[in-house]
Amino acid sequence: MDKNDKKFKPSNDSIIWIFLILALIILIFSCVAPSFFVKVAKNQDLDFTKTGNIGDTIGGLMNPFVAIAGILVTFLAFYIQFSFNKFQINLFKHQWDDTQNKYEKDKFENQFYEMLRLHKENVNEMSLTTKKIIIHPNTNREIVENIVSGRRVFEYIINEFELILIVALASFKDENLDNQKIINEAYGVLFHGLHSFDINKHVFYQNLKKLQSNIYNLDYEEFNKSLTNITGVVTVSLAQRIDYSIFNGYSSQLAHYYRHLYQTVKFVVSQPEKKVNYEEKRNLLRILRAQLSNLEQALLFYNWYSGFGKQWQDNNNNFFTDYRMIHNVYNDLLHLDIKLEDIFDYNNNYKKEKNRENDSLFESQDW
Repeated sequence: MDKNDKKFKPSNDSIIWIFLILALIILIFSCVAPSFFVKVAKNQDLDFTKTGNIGDTIGGLMNPFVAIAGILVTFLAFYIQFSFNKFQINLFKHQWDDTQNKYEKDKFENQFYEMLRLHKENVNEMSLTTKKIIIHPNTNREIVENIVSGRRVFEYIINEFELILIVALASFKDENLDNQKIINEAYGVLFHGLHSFDINKHVFYQNLKKLQSNIYNLDYEEFNKSLTNITGVVTVSLAQRIDYSIFNGYSSQLAHYYRHLYQTVKFVVSQPEKKVNYEEKRNLLRILRAQLSNLEQALLFYNWYSGFGKQWQDNNNNFFTDYRMIHNVYNDLLHLDIKLEDIFDYNNNYKKEKNRENDSLFESQDW
């Protein structure tokens, strides 16, 4: 409610003026009424022996008009009081609505920040175990295990996904699969684990099984040989980054992570516009996105592009476009020569923040 609205204004000022002017006219007329009604003719003096005493004459003729004026003024007073009471009721209603809106908005923001806190906890709870072999001078081998937790886990997940993609490209090279189908096959193994598939169904799974066995036995030399035989390319740099159990699936961690992340975004986006406008939603989701590393956003893109998380961007939701949830992803971060401009129409009429000259879909557009 505006400050000007909080000032008392009767509901209809014209009625007040009409009654005031009418009462004033009647009151003025009451002053000349005795002379007007008792004169027999123009310039004829009053004969009070016929009209009665002066007080009786004047009082008898003026009182009705004064009474009428009094009635009008009394009605006017009641009308103003009625208008004021109505104003007070409306003011209270607006104040109540403002209080309720503020309460609902505070409640919404508190819930958002609680969901943000839970998201951070989900990230911190993610973990995996790495294993390295240390050869001592006396030729004894020592296996050293290390727990990796938190956001660093996504680096290992991305490395593993890159390995699966390399094997997928080599295994499906004669089947003319497009990039999206290959990513779907690779992400399926990353998410569910190799144990969820029939190994004999395709050479893709058989190749992955060889590599998995090599890593399980900590036989990195054989792993490099197997990977070279599968791809026809020496990829020692990738092999050096694989020092943990692979292809066991991350559904137990990623499912919970993505489910909560999706619900948090949906919770913000679904708020009524009169309660939380578009700019406010973008600001809150910008805070959420700031918690996601570039690798997390890249993996989120793969989650969607593979079809596993298709609800992130579909006919019902525009979380990637209108709300920029993968704003920090860029082409060089993705594999298979995927180009964001081939997937997203940069010239489409996506939602943009008001009074913002440049509100690009991806930050790489501004580089």
